[in-house]
Amino acid sequence: MQRATLLDGAAIGASLLCLIHCIGLPILFALLPALASIGLPSSEWLHLLLLLTAIPVSALALVGGWRAHGRIVPMLLGALGLAGLAAGLAFNSVPGAETALTVAGSLALAMAHIGNWQRLRTA
Repeated sequence: MQRATLLDGAAIGASLLCLIHCIGLPILFALLPALASIGLPSSEWLHLLLLLTAIPVSALALVGGWRAHGRIVPMLLGALGLAGLAAGLAFNSVPGAETALTVAGSLALAMAHIGNWQRLRTA
């Protein structure tokens, strides 16, 4: 049970970092146009890396939590969140869609892990 709690904590932290990236980076780019031309890594590459990290961490934490507390809602919400992150990556060429889908997916995934964490504490 402690491993699942640790994984949930790591996943919540990663979701928060994702939100900071998704909301803060566009604001930073809008305020400092010179940054756009210095050759930062592509957003798609970073999103793919984050998604490939989020999938196994979330799966381990949420499935482990489900086994401990028997509630399926965190797992379903987590799957929805991961689907939102994947959709954000898939629709990266649609203006505004990438950010909206990624932020929604990240929020859903964070809520799933918070719910899983709370249920583990009471199980």
